Amino acid sequence: MVTRRGNSKVIDSSIECLFNSINNSKEYKEYLSITEKLNNNKEIMNLINEIKTLEKEATKLEYNGDDKYKEIDNIIEEKTKELNNNSSYKDYLTKLKNFNNTLLASSSMLEEYIDSKVSI
Repeated sequence: MVTRRGNSKVIDSSIECLFNSINNSKEYKEYLSITEKLNNNKEIMNLINEIKTLEKEATKLEYNGDDKYKEIDNIIEEKTKELNNNSSYKDYLTKLKNFNNTLLASSSMLEEYIDSKVSI
């Protein structure tokens, strides 16, 4: 039993180290920075919120069999193009992708470690 507790502490410490490494990564810091900038950009936030509202409306109309959703889908498409052409939003998408890749790599390493310890 002492060994299990000792192993548990080592595992907890290793997991904490992994999370600290992620939190201190360049990718995470860049992601946090650009997210904060976006949250403070009223133009982008208004556009995002408008798209979300339109999507909800279109979904409701389509569910109810109302073809007006097609018109709203066209508006959503135009607003999405506008959003995707915004340089700050493009930067956000790049930073998000980079951070997701960091998380994916960490997840893969954790999965490999677990598989090596639990393999039958």
